[in-house]
Amino acid sequence: MTLTARTAGLAAFCLTLFSGIASAANLSYSSPFPSNHTTVAKGIEPFAKAVEEASGGEVKLTVYSGGVMAKGPATLSTIQRGIVDSGLVVPAWVTSQIPATDTIASLMLAVSDARVAAAAANEYYLLKCPECMDEHLKHNARPLAYYGSAPYHFECRQQLDGLEDLAGKRVRATSTPLVNWVEQFGATIVAVPTEDIYQALQRGQADCNVGPLAYMHTLNLKEVVKWVSDMPFGSYYGATVLEVNDKTWKKLSDDERAVISSQLAKLVRDVTEGYEDDSAKARSEGEAAGVVFAKPSETESKKLADHVDSEFQRVLALAKERGVGGDDPAAFLQGFLDTLSKWEKLVADLDGDYDAYQQALQDEIFSKL
Repeated sequence: MTLTARTAGLAAFCLTLFSGIASAANLSYSSPFPSNHTTVAKGIEPFAKAVEEASGGEVKLTVYSGGVMAKGPATLSTIQRGIVDSGLVVPAWVTSQIPATDTIASLMLAVSDARVAAAAANEYYLLKCPECMDEHLKHNARPLAYYGSAPYHFECRQQLDGLEDLAGKRVRATSTPLVNWVEQFGATIVAVPTEDIYQALQRGQADCNVGPLAYMHTLNLKEVVKWVSDMPFGSYYGATVLEVNDKTWKKLSDDERAVISSQLAKLVRDVTEGYEDDSAKARSEGEAAGVVFAKPSETESKKLADHVDSEFQRVLALAKERGVGGDDPAAFLQGFLDTLSKWEKLVADLDGDYDAYQQALQDEIFSKL
């Protein structure tokens, strides 16, 4: 499966023109994120190269990054209609279509380790939550792998004395859990696409960004950010790094599906490890550029802990409102938290060994699909 990043309008036109007559093993992929985003550069591109090699060149995938084929909220419907064969789907952008998936993802503040988040998400969504799988399949879209982002930080264009200075500031944040946390400080939320964060901070349209530390490196935010709160919070794990048109998936031969499936554990490992590497580069580059990484005060740490403790009841009310989780929404949510606990122990025992992490993903999840 050859995966090459394309952003030219001509390429998009050609894909549209010839979609539907290409070979079933000649697939397209749409990402709303730019080509240097960790999920693209460290995840889906190496994945495609590995699949192409393993298939002897029989399965090919072309990546269209930066929202060329579909902006973020349109990715699911674009896959559903077969305009693209696969892509990255963020449930926070399509909550009405996949409400169960998004409700589980709303517990994101319960975990701040991408390794734990990614593993728990894949196990729960793919093996333990038929309601989640079914709602994707209703849209002719089959999730194959989820990823967990690096934890989030406040990244601000001006020096702050502490998080209390966020009052009245314009803060870019996405997804309800992050928005609710930001609003605890009296900040105003602004909506800015990922590819426009740099310009928004540079021009003062946003005072701060809430995002993974990796963005300081991959999006060059170190050039416009002066202050970072060194108190990580939450990992977003609800997004699929690989979701495929279900009819296309079923048209593939057994061997073609098998070769794709054989690389899924490595795909999840590569994104997770990529986030860790990009975060380390972001910190070292930021420090060299004079960015202040401010340690949290005891008051700030307690405020975060108290807020996280209150999240279960908020998400439980959300599950009931949406009618997800069957007759026992609390058990539905607790099932995911139990899966998180399982992987917290497993990851701690692995002691940072990513080869062992990949093997655990294969043994515990992907070998069972």
